Amino acid sequence: MKSNFPMALKRLFQPLIFVMGVTAILSCSKSDDPIVEPEASERPFVDFDIVPGDDPFTFKFENKSENYEQLEWRFGDDSLSAEVSPVHLYMRDGIYDVNLKATAKDGSTARKLIQVNVNADSIFKLSAVKTGVPNQIRFNIDSKANIVSSSWSFGGEGVQTGNGPVITFNEGTLNPFTIKVTTNKGSISEISKLASTEGIVSNITHTVSLQVSKDNSGGQNANEGSLNTIDNNIETKLYLGDWGGSWTMNFTFPVARTIKFYGIGSANDSPDRDPKEWTLKGSNDGQTWTTLDTRSQAKNFYDQAGGKYQQMFYFAVSNPKPYVYYRYEVTSNFGSSALQISEFRLFQ
Repeated sequence: MKSNFPMALKRLFQPLIFVMGVTAILSCSKSDDPIVEPEASERPFVDFDIVPGDDPFTFKFENKSENYEQLEWRFGDDSLSAEVSPVHLYMRDGIYDVNLKATAKDGSTARKLIQVNVNADSIFKLSAVKTGVPNQIRFNIDSKANIVSSSWSFGGEGVQTGNGPVITFNEGTLNPFTIKVTTNKGSISEISKLASTEGIVSNITHTVSLQVSKDNSGGQNANEGSLNTIDNNIETKLYLGDWGGSWTMNFTFPVARTIKFYGIGSANDSPDRDPKEWTLKGSNDGQTWTTLDTRSQAKNFYDQAGGKYQQMFYFAVSNPKPYVYYRYEVTSNFGSSALQISEFRLFQ
C-alpha cells in the first residue's frame, strides 16, 4: 500500500530528525564525562625562632615555615632579606618588629611578626663604687659584647672616654649622665642614668602605695591632696591647713627595696610651711622601725635655693638596707600652722 505522506514533507523532516539525533548523542556524551575540579591551593604556613648570636646585637632567625615558594624578611631597621634562615646584625639598641612573609606558588601569602628587644641594660652593665675619697665615684662597664670604645658625658664634668672614669659629685645632688659604647662590629648602644654620691640610683617611687597620717581636707585626690607628692610633678603639692605639729607619710613596696637616696620638693609659696626636722625609717613588718636618716635644717628650702620655689633637695641614707615599709615623719616646720611639700621621691 502506498504511503499517502507526500515525498516533499518526508524530505523536509529528514534533516530535523538527523539534528535531533545528534543532539541527543552529544547530550549523553557530556553527562558521561568526568568533572575535573581545579586543584585546591594550600596557603603557606609561617613560623620562625630567634636565636641569640655571638653578641647582644646579633640574631639568627631560624625559618620553620612550610608550603612556600618565596620568603621576605623585614627586620624593623629598614633592612630586608630573602634568605631561608638569615643572621642579622642590629647597629643600634632598640625595639624592632621582625616580620616574615611567605608566598606560595599561587600567590597566596601568610605573615608572622615578633618583636626583638635589643636592650641597652642587657648589652652592658654599669657599676659605680665609692673610691674612699668623699663624694667620689668610679664607674665601670661589664659587657658580653666586644666594646672597642666608650664615651661618658657627665654634664658639667664634660666628656670622658675609656672605662673607669672617676667623678666627684656635690653632696645632695642628683646628676644625670650618659654612656655611649661602640662594639667591634660597629653597633652602638647608649644609655642614660642618674648618679649621686651614693653611686647610680633609680627613682622607684611610682611602685609604692602611699598612706598619710593626715590628708588635705579634700582627700588624697584633691587639688592639693597627698597623691601630688608622688606624681613626679614638682608644680603640684600637698597642703595641710592645720598639720598639728607631727605628720607621717608611709610607703609600702611590693617587695623589699634598698633606698639609698631620697628627695623632697619645695612648694610654690610660704617657705615657713617647709619641713624643718624629720626622720626616715624602715621596717619589714610595719611594727618595728629602724631609723635610717635624721635631719634638722637651719634654713628653709626657699633660702637654701637662693630665693627659688619648686626645687628638689636630695639626701643620702647613711646605712641603706632592704625594707618593705618606709616612713617619713616630720616633727617641725619653720613656724607656720600649715605644712606643705610638692614631691617625695625614693631612689634605690
